[in-house]
Amino acid sequence: MNPIEELKTEHEAVLLSLRVLERIADDVEKSERIVHTEDIAAVLDFFRIFVDRCHHGKEEKLLFPALEEAGVSRNGGPIGVMLSEHDQGRQYVAEMSQAAMLDQGESAAPAQFLKSARGFIKLLALHIQKENEVLFPIGEKNLSAEEMARLQTGFDRIEEEEVGPGRHEAFHALLDRLESAYLRRQ
Repeated sequence: MNPIEELKTEHEAVLLSLRVLERIADDVEKSERIVHTEDIAAVLDFFRIFVDRCHHGKEEKLLFPALEEAGVSRNGGPIGVMLSEHDQGRQYVAEMSQAAMLDQGESAAPAQFLKSARGFIKLLALHIQKENEVLFPIGEKNLSAEEMARLQTGFDRIEEEEVGPGRHEAFHALLDRLESAYLRRQ
C-alpha cells in the first residue's frame, strides 16, 4: 500500500468513529445528560492519539512538507486549509473532553458536548472528503515514487513512535466493539 492509500484507509476508520460519536451524541441529546462516559473517553482517546498524533502527524510532519516541496502552496492553498481544520478539530476534541468531565452536576455540559461533537463530526467528514478528492490526488500526481517510499518509511516511524506497538490494532478492536454497541443496535 502506498502512503496515500494508507491515509485513505485510516479515513475509513475515522469515518466509522464519527458515526459512533453521532450515536453517542443522539443518546446524550435524548437523556439530556452525558451518558456512555467510558465510551466517550475511549473515543476521545482515539481522536487524540490515532486521528491527531498518528494520522494528522503523518500529514503535518511528512505529507504536507513533501507537497510543499513539490510546489503545492500552503498559504491560500489546500495545505493551509487542512492545517486550519486540524486545529479546529483539536479545539472540538478539547471542548468535548471538558464537557464530559464537567457533567457531574453541570447543566450546560450536555449542550456543550452536543455542540462540539456535532461540529467535529461535520468538520471532519468534510475535511476527509476534501483530502480524498482534492489533496490526495494532487499528491499522487506530484510526488515521485522515491518520495512516496520516503513517506512510507516516515509513516512507519510515526506509527511506532506516536502510537506505539500494538496500539493501532487495539484502536481497531475498540472501533469494532463500538460499532457493535452503537451502530448495530436496534
